[in-house]
This record gives sequence, structure tokens and C-alpha cells, in this order.
Amino acid sequence: MALIRRLEACFPLLEDVGCRVGIGVATGADKAFIGELDALDVEPDRKLPLVTTKDILSGEVKWHGQGVINPFAESGGLVDLNEYPRLRHYLEARREVIAGRHCARKAPANWYRTIDRITPSLAARPKLLIPDIKGEAHIVFEAGKLYPHHNLYYVTSDDWDLRALQAVLLSAVTRLFVATYSTKMRGGFLRFQAQYLRRIRIPRWADVPEPLRRRLASAAVARDVQACNQAVFQLYGLSHEEQSALGGNGFRAMTVTPQWQSDRSRRGPRSEDHRWPAGI
Repeated sequence: MALIRRLEACFPLLEDVGCRVGIGVATGADKAFIGELDALDVEPDRKLPLVTTKDILSGEVKWHGQGVINPFAESGGLVDLNEYPRLRHYLEARREVIAGRHCARKAPANWYRTIDRITPSLAARPKLLIPDIKGEAHIVFEAGKLYPHHNLYYVTSDDWDLRALQAVLLSAVTRLFVATYSTKMRGGFLRFQAQYLRRIRIPRWADVPEPLRRRLASAAVARDVQACNQAVFQLYGLSHEEQSALGGNGFRAMTVTPQWQSDRSRRGPRSEDHRWPAGI
């Protein structure tokens, strides 16, 4: 707990450094809204390729060809079904299941909405995908082709390089954060839910020196958790004792002062296996 309290005092929250944590789409009726992308008989702009936990079991994205129906217009409201005859026919054929959901019974006029609004631009954004419950490190980079299912959390960033951020999230430091805040499941599994991910502390990307940026990214691309730990220990400036408390990683522990901190002192204080769908 002493290490967690020190990191909480020294570093900003994940979403305060240009990152965003979210969860994939819940439909309330997956059998109606989700299927093989090519087999969903609706207008092309009314469906999106979908990524699920099954697609990331290997630690990399291996898309199985699933897709999800998108009933939302770009403006945020539902599309007019009269303007989309194929979508209307598809939904009407499954109306009993779709309209029987609790969210549809509460708002019958919007019977064909998914529980969560679908925002197509999310599919096009590179992101990190994180299953809810996991034992070992399992943070997967997705290049910006797929929309996440509700059994996946995702992290996007306007500032942090996602490969470097992947190394941080794969590390023992992140596991310590999540283990501190979350409920541990049977078998030692942790719940990597949004509310716990948002409590992770991390330096600002502008404060991370270029050599360390490269080390972080390279370790993540190689999926080398030991190398991730070494780079992340330097990022946070962990002492020998703090590294030992995290279980070490098979290398000689190093006591380091993070380079970003030294740089800041010189600058002075700062103010606070399937065919991809065409066209993506």
C-alpha cells in the first residue's frame, strides 16, 4: 500500500493525461444484432466489424468475422427505418426478440436501439483492448479496424503512444493498482473494469524521454512482460525495495531516478485469420 500511496501522490490519473477508458457495446440481444459481418443483410453503413474476447485470446487480434448492426445515425439519434429498407426488414424479422428487451419496453418508439449508442468513429481509432476478468497480463493492441463488444474494455489516447501505454498496462505496476482497488476472483483472477483502470496513475507523455518511449513500445510489441516491467520500473523511478515488493522480473533490480523527473528539474516547474472487410 505504501507504493500505491506514493504513486498516487506523484502522478496524475490515467484519464488526466489524455487517455480515455470505455467499454464496448451492449446490445441486449446479441443473437439479433450480432452475426457474421458478410451475412448481415443490411445496408453497408448499418453494420460494423466487431471484436470480442474470442478474437484476442492469443494476445493479438485474430478477427473471426463477426459484425454488429448499427441503428444509430451520425447525429446520435436512431436512423429512420424508412430510409433503410434492408435494415427495416432485418429488424422486423427479429422484432419479437428485440422489442422484448427491457430498454425497448421502456421506450417502445425506440424499440430497435442497442442498449449502448454505437459511435462508428471508435472502430477507426487505434485502441488497447482489455477483457474484464483475467489472471495474466492480457492487453491487446487493435489498430483501428474493429468495434469492441461489451465484454471488452478499451483505452484510447490523444497523447500517449498506445504501444508504450500497452507496456505500462502489461506491467506489474498496473497489476498492483488493479489488485489494490478491485475484487479478486476465485483462482487469483482480477477484474479489469473501467472504474479500476481509471484509478491508475501514470506520467504525462511529454515527460517521458525518447529513449524510454522506445523501450516501452519495443517491449510491448515483443510482448515481453519482463522487458515491460524493467522499462516501467524506470518510468516510475521504483527503488530496489519497491521492485522487490512487486516480485522482481528475473533481472537485477535497478534503483533509478526517472529521466523525465531529472529533465523537469532542469526545465523548472510545470503547470499542472479472416479477410478484413473492404474499406477498413
